[in-house]
Amino acid sequence: MTKSKYVNIINEIWGKFGYRIFVFIGRLGMVLIGLGETYEKKDTVSDNESESVEDYRLFLEESLTDLISQIEGAGEVKIMVTLESGEENVYVTQEKSDRNEQSVSSRQSNQTQNRMSYENEIVMTEESGHRQALISKTIHPQVQGVAIVCQGADNIKVVSDITNAVAVVLNISTNRICVIKMQ
Repeated sequence: MTKSKYVNIINEIWGKFGYRIFVFIGRLGMVLIGLGETYEKKDTVSDNESESVEDYRLFLEESLTDLISQIEGAGEVKIMVTLESGEENVYVTQEKSDRNEQSVSSRQSNQTQNRMSYENEIVMTEESGHRQALISKTIHPQVQGVAIVCQGADNIKVVSDITNAVAVVLNISTNRICVIKMQ
């Protein structure tokens, strides 16, 4: 194709659609850019969350292993902890409330109208050009259950001591703790 054919094609398109085609292409580009940023942020958040949940689970397993191995008769210990959900963040909020009173009087009665408005907004911070919600505290996930495999599980007193120690340390009921004899 020659240069004049391209010019003719562009002129035909411009004649039919005018500037609307460029507006459409521009809007489509903005939507695609926005979607790309959204997917990047979601992946980053979920990766960080899953890493910290995994770190928390490993911390619990190591701490319980250290504790239970100190119990007389427990012997070698292997532990698996399962968690109910991910971490939960509590964000700092700024609360605003406003109360307006207005008196309305007529010949026959005096009335007062009360109007109350309430606003709750999450406090945002900016770091390196990114806005983020300010986190007040992070709540670790609840322990769903603990499986303990140890050499001393054939002794009922050792099993009882282990079960009670784990229940107290993790603040969970004893039916969520399973102690089994190691091969």
